[in-house]
Amino acid sequence: MKLLMTGLDHTSANLEIREKFAITKEKTQRILASLVNKGIAGGCVAITTCNRTELYLTVAEYGFIDPAKLLCDELGGGYGEYGHLFTQRAGDYALEHLCRMASGLDSQVMGDDQVITQVREALELSRQAGCTDSYIETMFNTAIQAAKAIKTNVVLRTLGIDSVPGKTIEKLSEATSLGGINAVVIGNGQMGRLMAELLVQENANVSVTVRQYKRGEVQVPDMACAISYADRYRSIQEADLVISATTSPHYTLSYDEIARLGSRARIFVDLAVPRDIDPQVAQIPGATLYTIDDISGGQIELPRESILTIESIVSDHISKYWRWLMYKDRALAKAATGGMT
Repeated sequence: MKLLMTGLDHTSANLEIREKFAITKEKTQRILASLVNKGIAGGCVAITTCNRTELYLTVAEYGFIDPAKLLCDELGGGYGEYGHLFTQRAGDYALEHLCRMASGLDSQVMGDDQVITQVREALELSRQAGCTDSYIETMFNTAIQAAKAIKTNVVLRTLGIDSVPGKTIEKLSEATSLGGINAVVIGNGQMGRLMAELLVQENANVSVTVRQYKRGEVQVPDMACAISYADRYRSIQEADLVISATTSPHYTLSYDEIARLGSRARIFVDLAVPRDIDPQVAQIPGATLYTIDDISGGQIELPRESILTIESIVSDHISKYWRWLMYKDRALAKAATGGMT
């Protein structure tokens, strides 16, 4: 079997294009199942984050497959217009990229602490859909182990712990004092909860939307207030800061509804891809709107010693993968000959 990957990310595609290729969990599982059931892939995993959309798959050793076209076709088209933005890698290069990406080294926020969790969740999502094989499982587990080693030996020592929510706090603190402001966080997923926790630490008055408010079933940070998602506009009426971080395929905040609230100095932060907040909100008097690309970014040069350490870790883990692969191939050959060697 041959390892292939394709994807576009923040280095090749702006936010407007990336959100066209953002895939919900349900659609991801349908696409993966389609590729496996058609016999195109032995196993596959798709990763969608605010920085990228990538597809990893194992295919027969011989024959030509264009994974970018496969992905675009499964999403309903776009290859002719956007195909040139996709990067494709095979074999060692695919695994090397996954190791680096999982460690957060290729994120807009270098060393992003959330990426390794997103990679694990992508593997689990594929596993639940019955779309992994031993090659994909071993590839991803190898990359996750490499990412852990890179984070421990390079990222934490050189960059420290960082994340999109952490960068958001830095950006907002440059614009205003967060202590005592009224903040509404839309979304109670991992990003939303972390955002709310950091705002509470800054002594902001924080409200978090939940789809159905049942105190025993919803995780809301201490000192934060849970409000119904349906009441979000009412809460925004008195808000100084509004942050949205959901996986919704539709806007959580529309221009018309925000405009009806009247002019007031409010900061809106959209941490979602596809975007949660209608971009036209930025045109409302008094409104300031930041997107994920406004929050992230900024290149960091790693010391040469750190680069050499990363290269060594990745090389070691790639070697481990190929040793496993050779052992597997020998076992398959032995089984095919009835145990004769």
